[in-house]
Amino acid sequence: MLQILQWIQHHSVVLMLAVFLLLVISTFWPGRRAGFDRDSRIPLEDDR
Repeated sequence: MLQILQWIQHHSVVLMLAVFLLLVISTFWPGRRAGFDRDSRIPLEDDR
């Protein structure tokens, strides 16, 4: 069990980088662009 925890500790940066990249890719996926643009205008529409 200790060997598994040490492996996770040594590779946690790589695992977190992979999670971050998956998050960025899922956010900026081309099919989601319309929703992303619509949601980015919400603060500007509140000023009207």
